[in-house]
Amino acid sequence: MSLAADELDETSPPAPRTSRPIAVADWRPIGVHDLEPAAWDALRSTGNVAVVAGPGAGKTEFLAQRAGYLLQTGICPWPQRILAISFKRDAAANLGRRVTARVPEHAHRFVSMTFDAFTKGLVDRFAAALPPDWRKSEGYDIRLVFEAEARRFLTEIAPSAPAALRWQVAALQPERFMADVVGGWDLPTTVPTDDPVDAATYAVRAWWRARYLRPGKAYVDFVMLNRLAELLVRAVPKLRRALRLTYPFVFVDEFQDTTSAQFSFLTSVFGDGPAVTAVGDSKQRIMGWAGALPKAVRRFTEAFHATSYPLAWNFRSSDALVQLQHVIASKLDAHTVPAISRATAEAGHDPAALWTFSSLDREAAFIADWIAQDIAASSRSPADFALLARQKIADFEPRFRDRLAAHGIRVRNDDAMVGKMRLQDLLKNETARLLLGLLRLAHQPRGLAAVWRDVSGTMARVYGAVGDDAAQRHVGENLTEMTTALRAWLKAHPPAVTSADYTVNCLLGLADAAALGRYLKSTTPGEDLETITDAFRARLATATATSADWTDALDGFEAADAIGLLTAHRSKGLEYHTVFFLGLDDQQWWAHHLDPAESTSTFFVGLSRAAQRLIFTTTTPHARTGRIADLFTMLDNAGVPEIDQG
Repeated sequence: MSLAADELDETSPPAPRTSRPIAVADWRPIGVHDLEPAAWDALRSTGNVAVVAGPGAGKTEFLAQRAGYLLQTGICPWPQRILAISFKRDAAANLGRRVTARVPEHAHRFVSMTFDAFTKGLVDRFAAALPPDWRKSEGYDIRLVFEAEARRFLTEIAPSAPAALRWQVAALQPERFMADVVGGWDLPTTVPTDDPVDAATYAVRAWWRARYLRPGKAYVDFVMLNRLAELLVRAVPKLRRALRLTYPFVFVDEFQDTTSAQFSFLTSVFGDGPAVTAVGDSKQRIMGWAGALPKAVRRFTEAFHATSYPLAWNFRSSDALVQLQHVIASKLDAHTVPAISRATAEAGHDPAALWTFSSLDREAAFIADWIAQDIAASSRSPADFALLARQKIADFEPRFRDRLAAHGIRVRNDDAMVGKMRLQDLLKNETARLLLGLLRLAHQPRGLAAVWRDVSGTMARVYGAVGDDAAQRHVGENLTEMTTALRAWLKAHPPAVTSADYTVNCLLGLADAAALGRYLKSTTPGEDLETITDAFRARLATATATSADWTDALDGFEAADAIGLLTAHRSKGLEYHTVFFLGLDDQQWWAHHLDPAESTSTFFVGLSRAAQRLIFTTTTPHARTGRIADLFTMLDNAGVPEIDQG
């Protein structure tokens, strides 16, 4: 197999015309005033780095600044690139946009994608180089594996296991099977034929035979694709060398959520090679149910001989809230370093409180009235407020929606299903943002520079124009023509009399649905254009049903000026002026006793979204003595006052 570094991408970026490197001593942060001392040390490091960044530390900004530093100083010289790996598509897109805004002249050399996209891309491009036993000429279908299927599989294979292993196979946990057993097994170069020595080995071999080595098309999920990619780079040294030459610097975001398979892959490809920067916070480890490794950041530090840099500044929360956060953080990590607030505290209100109510209706009515009064007395908007809960968000929506609607305030349930997608995922989806952006640009041709940059950047990626000045100019010309044509179409088709199907079909015709489909297939594994467009249609139909014009319809679609209603899990990475943490009771936190550490991490993530005010609520009289008594104890230790609101 012959493989050069530039074969990892369809096209190699052109050499820069100007861009003389900035001297290291002269480089300054871009778009921010300064970095804290530990961030400066981590940014300048040439080795492996573990950045421990708590809530509000600005980890995405740190990674963007480190990318700018490496690219602008020439430490990462052309044509080499930086690879940034995130766990969520929206996080990868957000980091990519941040780097583009900071160093647009080098943006084409910053590759930001998810773990799944990276490993799937390797398998798809270099599958022919897999060891012979693992090559599949018929290809594969992606089939996600849920706990029920893993349970059925283990039940079916247990009776045929060797007698000495039978009870051990039956005892394997189906909810952990994919993450721990399949994800923890490195594929051997040849399919083994010897007798398995333990239950896990027996089960994982049976799984690969049934799902992958079966006649015809293989069935795989992303854990299996990860394992195939790891085998690929291990079995093909030229590919491993090419990856290391192409990406001398690697960033991994949210490292506390790294799974066994992902850690193994990262070690195989980039161990003892490129400089890896891992950013994470063990106190925010809330993905243990999905296979996140315990103490992943510490394991990285040990395996990669990395230097650890804890960031102490908190740019989000006031000093009083940072002190409250430290009380909970200390329960998760007794050695955690107190953060230093860099946010200006507002006067005139208590930073934190626990409100108790006699009923759920009383809770919704009081909070709705309180928010309306606060908005009327300040310059704040509904988007500055969030209603968080541990789970069962749908139970809260009707009460709060009706009560807030009486004040002319909307609620956006980010956890709601729209087609086959969650609303939060749809609103952050790159394809959905492209379609909505086209509508925005057509309807309002001026004053939307950020939307234009976002849409044109997506189109450049879809049409393979990144790094090609002439192709990017052509994309810009096409975008102008598209929005001009769409503008005339919108004027002739008011939302009240135009179906969402008709509108979306028009958009797909202009944007080239075939090109979008190819782009999704190559960059976002498991993401289906039809699923996205169906969800977009459903949301647009709801938005246009009560809209007199396209301004109302597009604002209703996005609901940017609405109070967010979401789970603590979905709030990660977000921030609000005021957070209401609803439902501090056994019903919401029924599983707390099953995994107190991860449950407390979820509690920590939710409460650390607040910048200025944090209000916990409960309608359960005896919640203090129930399953979550320890959470109430933490609040008491933090000095959070309890107020009976009737």
